[in-house]
Amino acid sequence: MEGEDFKRRLKPWAGAALAGAVWTLAFPHASLALAGWLTPALMLALCHAPRTRRVFALGYVAGLVHYFSSLYWVLHIPYPLGAICGWLALCTYCALYPALWVWICWKLFPATDIAGLTEAWLRLRRMDWRDRVLWPLQCALAWVALECLRGWLFTGFPWNYLANSQLDITPLALFASIAGVLGVSFVVAWCSIGLLVATTGSIHLKGGSRYIRIAKDFGPALGLLVAAISSAWLYTESREKQLVSRGTIRIAMVQPSIPQQVIFNSLGNDGDATQQRLEKLKALTREANQTQPDLIVWPEASAPFGVIRLQEGRIVTRDAGRIAEVLGTPMVIGSDEKVGVVNGERFEVQMNRNSCFYFDQNSTPQGGYSKRHLVMFGEYVPLGNMLPFLRQLAPVGTFTPGDGPAVFDLGKAKAAPIICFEDVVPGLVRQTAVEEVDFLLNLTNDGWFGESNQQWQHARTAAFRAIETGRPLVRCTNNGLTCWVDRYGRIHRLEEGSEYAPGVRVVDLPLHDHTGGRTTIYQRTGDVTGWVSVLAVMLMLGLRWRTKKVSAEEPDMA
Repeated sequence: MEGEDFKRRLKPWAGAALAGAVWTLAFPHASLALAGWLTPALMLALCHAPRTRRVFALGYVAGLVHYFSSLYWVLHIPYPLGAICGWLALCTYCALYPALWVWICWKLFPATDIAGLTEAWLRLRRMDWRDRVLWPLQCALAWVALECLRGWLFTGFPWNYLANSQLDITPLALFASIAGVLGVSFVVAWCSIGLLVATTGSIHLKGGSRYIRIAKDFGPALGLLVAAISSAWLYTESREKQLVSRGTIRIAMVQPSIPQQVIFNSLGNDGDATQQRLEKLKALTREANQTQPDLIVWPEASAPFGVIRLQEGRIVTRDAGRIAEVLGTPMVIGSDEKVGVVNGERFEVQMNRNSCFYFDQNSTPQGGYSKRHLVMFGEYVPLGNMLPFLRQLAPVGTFTPGDGPAVFDLGKAKAAPIICFEDVVPGLVRQTAVEEVDFLLNLTNDGWFGESNQQWQHARTAAFRAIETGRPLVRCTNNGLTCWVDRYGRIHRLEEGSEYAPGVRVVDLPLHDHTGGRTTIYQRTGDVTGWVSVLAVMLMLGLRWRTKKVSAEEPDMA
């Protein structure tokens, strides 16, 4: 009897873990779209208990299993103590969101005082059609609201949204050009939960009655899916008709695959590491120049020398400028930047920035951009200015965010640079892709994470920025997916061997003018889907609390 009792107690926790594991399957190297459709339904079906605290705990277990397994790549950071602490902190924080989601969903369940999951579904069968449709809609709004908040609170972590699992389903992914990536998450979440409710709520029926009930209950969610795909496709087709081709621009991207340990060493006083890093970059750059490119690109923080910017705005460079001059080819390089003033014979550093610079074929600096969205505990530490000792927690030092977006005029085209994880932040990229920009240029250093799944998750997350802005995205990485993404969100890999190996990746990027303007509907409306969902959930919870309070205050008429 004790063994049976133990199994009974263990069963709901095992179910929650299963839901979290299925969720992780949505984000492997090649996303399993079906797992994305199953996740919200499984989370609700397997994370339920009579008490709300138990519901929250089950959701938290599901979240822990998902984030510990899907974000394992944090452990690859070559800074063991920081990697372990960062992995634990990030996963335990992110797991709060699915826990809160299942709690909200069951708080909003139309019936109260239900003892278990079986009774919940029995109550569902007896509910009227309005409640059977309204509850899945409320759950979908809650899912999107929490994704929106996760992407905003504490500078945001907009990673592996539910929509990202649907990138390969192009007709659905294109809906992001209208409603953003959160709009796609909303469609998937409502359909997942709507189908769960429709099938379980009609399981007691037989024959044609059952199918009629399913069609009636699932109809609104299915209608949204059809409307999303249809509107996205029609909108994309109308924009395609307004495109005018104007040739290509050849971009040669250097992928050095420099281990992060070597980068750490060359940041210090290890002259051999610095020289090794520089010689590797030079060799690959000469190889890139043989392809006769219009532009050569180095990834984020790849230059083994800092660029100095004086307060009056003058840029002082070392080897980067000379390389561009010798080759006679314009270059964009990623480099740490030191901003300060000259005091006598000394240069006093006032701030450090993670930047990139554009040099023309004469080695003249034509523009620079500094990263605006810094990584917490990677590039800055909260309260670091007030408590300077906390800065020791940032492995590469404390950086200052940049002032705003930039546009590099390359002659043939204009590019908007973004650095590192900035390409996963929808709002930032939306502001960066101004009307004159032809393509987005991302420089990133995924070498932090070795040969892991991070590079794939990063690229698939970033691909939605191309859909949302209607512009190609070109990505130059230290290792990983150096590639380009077309405006349909399709990733075009450029290497023939391992994506982690050093080499040169060349793309002849097609350029277009847009007679109707480049701004997409999403760019004009922003993340309205997410913030409307946040307000809607707050309102629904408020009304639910008020209804229960009024019911509790009503006198017993019996």
